[in-house]
Amino acid sequence: MGAYETEAFAGSWSVTAYAICANNPLPGLVRVSTTSVSNSADFHSITATCPPGKVLTGTGYELNGVTGEGVVDDFRPNGGVAAAPTSVNVGAYESDATALNWSATAYAICANPLPGLVRTSAVGASNSLDFRSVVATCPVGKVLTGAGYELNGVTGEGIVDDFRPNGGPATAPTSASGAYEEDAFAGNWSDTTYAICATA
Repeated sequence: MGAYETEAFAGSWSVTAYAICANNPLPGLVRVSTTSVSNSADFHSITATCPPGKVLTGTGYELNGVTGEGVVDDFRPNGGVAAAPTSVNVGAYESDATALNWSATAYAICANPLPGLVRTSAVGASNSLDFRSVVATCPVGKVLTGAGYELNGVTGEGIVDDFRPNGGPATAPTSASGAYEEDAFAGNWSDTTYAICATA
């Protein structure tokens, strides 16, 4: 994980990376990556899709060439409470106008179908507060394998500051995200957290 300051900040700060791990290798485990076109457009969107016959177990993203001037607004696995996810979409905005050419890369961690694999979600309240957070919980009997998030209605003016599995080092049952306004924003906005879950 790497992070840049979006505005000059004199304080000391750090980043924390989390890994969700399993005792045994997942059958058919592969990583798929897809990168958007590189240009100076304000918004870039790209989807990484698992090969036929495989399902999405984890996610990742990378912004290329925009060094501190891009924010990921959408980090959204597909699927639902009755359907296994098979792809992840990444959507990113410039946080401030830049003439740089840049791109977004989506990563899909895929494996052969897992028992009971689903995607759940939770949406926070829509209001104009500066900060919000929300937790998505796996159904009873399932554990977290991956996660995602989405900012709604804030279009490049919100930054996810906190994105993590809860639990650990024991089994993680939930996914949490927290987001701040990058600049003052008067509109109402909300955040969505996604949890990719499989039978324990």
